Amino acid sequence: MTNEKRGGPKGRPELRSKNGVLQRRFLLLATVSAAAMLIAAMPGPASNPAFAQDAEATEAPAEDLSENGTVLEKLVATATRLGEAVYDTLSGSSAVTRDELDVTMPGAPVSQIMTLIPGVTTQTSADDPGTAINMRGLQDFGRVNVMVDGARQNFQKNGHEANGTFYLDTNMLKAVDVTRGPSAVVYGSGAIGGVVNFTTIDADDVLLDGADQGGRIKLGLDTNGFGPTVHGEAAIRMEDAADFVIAGTWFKPDDYRSGDGETIESAQDLRSGLAKARIRPTDDQEISLSATRYFNTFENGSASVREVDVTVDTYTAGYRYTPDSDFWDLSAKVYYTSTLSDQSAAIGDSAQSFDVGTAGFDIFNTSTFDTGSLTHELTYGADVFRDRVTTVDPAGSSDDLTPSGTRVAYGSYVQDKISFDDWLEVIGALRYDGYSLKDDDISVDGQHLSPKITVGVTPWEQVTFYTTYAEGYRAPAITETLIDGFHPPPVMGQFFPNPDLRPEVAHTIEAGVNLRFDDVFATDQLRVKLGVFQNDVDDYIDQVFQRFPIPGGYQYQNIAKARIKGFEFEANYDAGTVFAGLSGQVLDGENLTTGGPLQKVPPFRVVTSLGFRALDERLTAGTRLTIVGRKDDDLATGFVGEAYQLVDVFANFEVNDTTTANLQLNNIFDGEYTQYLNADPSPGFNAKASLTIKF
Repeated sequence: MTNEKRGGPKGRPELRSKNGVLQRRFLLLATVSAAAMLIAAMPGPASNPAFAQDAEATEAPAEDLSENGTVLEKLVATATRLGEAVYDTLSGSSAVTRDELDVTMPGAPVSQIMTLIPGVTTQTSADDPGTAINMRGLQDFGRVNVMVDGARQNFQKNGHEANGTFYLDTNMLKAVDVTRGPSAVVYGSGAIGGVVNFTTIDADDVLLDGADQGGRIKLGLDTNGFGPTVHGEAAIRMEDAADFVIAGTWFKPDDYRSGDGETIESAQDLRSGLAKARIRPTDDQEISLSATRYFNTFENGSASVREVDVTVDTYTAGYRYTPDSDFWDLSAKVYYTSTLSDQSAAIGDSAQSFDVGTAGFDIFNTSTFDTGSLTHELTYGADVFRDRVTTVDPAGSSDDLTPSGTRVAYGSYVQDKISFDDWLEVIGALRYDGYSLKDDDISVDGQHLSPKITVGVTPWEQVTFYTTYAEGYRAPAITETLIDGFHPPPVMGQFFPNPDLRPEVAHTIEAGVNLRFDDVFATDQLRVKLGVFQNDVDDYIDQVFQRFPIPGGYQYQNIAKARIKGFEFEANYDAGTVFAGLSGQVLDGENLTTGGPLQKVPPFRVVTSLGFRALDERLTAGTRLTIVGRKDDDLATGFVGEAYQLVDVFANFEVNDTTTANLQLNNIFDGEYTQYLNADPSPGFNAKASLTIKF
């Protein structure tokens, strides 16, 4: 069992005098900014004859907003595997690209990045950098399929925090791709809340246009959670035959301060690395290989503090076959993810380790053909993954409360996207899921068939309406089924296994509209996505107290039919010199069995941004406003959130063709707040400066 949170019951926070600390930190921040100005004064590639030829070859053409090619045309693949523009998808899909992150929040944690996406929030703990994704009010035990480069992240340990977290160095990010709800039947079992895929960088993200070798170095400094970031990337391209990239990060922040000056223990020492290769033996074949390692050291606990070492290794091998053929568009991938949490011995307790390994394989192909006036894109495939959980706690009960065991989940699917005369699209899909789960004493299995039907109508080129009915299936997790032991003292209580748990089945009805307007006021673009949904989950699994056998205890049971409904919206406007964004959600959850509120359904949230580009678009600056409503309808569970507003400011300046300086001022009014689902107060004001040099 994980330890109680440091700080325990709320008491008088330790206050820190801000003046001296902030002065020293702003002095260092100013030093970073001064370095950027010095580099600006140095001869760059354009003025140095030795680099003049390369500079001319790599100069990018100016953007033409009258053509589809701006940042508003982001692609998303989690919806249908077909790679569509966000504002064309017939689903609640969103994406965030590296270009956006590099300008507005480079190196930001996952929890901050996900606030940009409607219907998605996170649960985090200050003394554990792992993140849990909550999508449309559903999280834990794989209800959201979280992937990194297509590899599932299924780590889970039982405790007082989220039951399902993952670890990621966001300096390695290329894009974040999200589809909300169970409509993404092509992305594996369990995703009744939705799918999120974090894609890491490849050689194309590192090399300058026209270059066959190069790299990037980023130096950063935070003033709240004071500490440096050092990140480097290098890539090489061998014409069209192959390319390779390696990258590494060191990030060592100190404890941060909340808005009222309380010191929140959050220090960590992160080191991560990445290596990728893409090999093209022929024009229509590509082999991709990747390996990443995330290693972080931090302290966790309250009365008994433990030093924790987390190591995450992810390996993938992929194959693409895309000949000039209507029949073949083949993708296959095999992957393995291992997450090991080693916790040192605490006073009166022994060392513990939690090790979750997930091996998986998926394969699919898309064939296109016509039947009369109908065009078909038929996608069919299969996937399988195996979770292996090994928990070691010689003197405690963690190996009972996060039990060891194995689970295998497998499935196959077929999906047909039918188009008629550019105004009608119908997507029909059917997915078969099965699973088996066992330890030395218990063995269970199950299966289910999940349908999906989507209809999209485009009466005008700029407007598309769509509606969907989809089902999703989540098998019980190892912990939910096999947990069997006692809560560690001083709190006493027994946990009972439940081999009779039934899988959860989600039934979602969704409707939305996509709006795409060009040249609204001038040479500009406006994109809008609006959606409403209702998700009914049968046999919802939760932990409940039962009185028998005496003296009673806790058990995971199919206790409820849950209903979550909501409204999601996002919009982007870009006129070149000015840009704006808006996203948000209104969600409501109900336990239909008791009539009470459903746990962990986030409150109302709106995020809006406004910015400008100047100096031939070398300078991009803007502000972001986050408004979060109060959440007080699940007091019995302790998940309470106050209303708050945050204002952030960002500026990004391209000093020359190879050097960029960035400044972020987050929570500029130093507001005191705690994000919903989190136990710790969130950070107060933080100034973050970074300098990026390409070579």
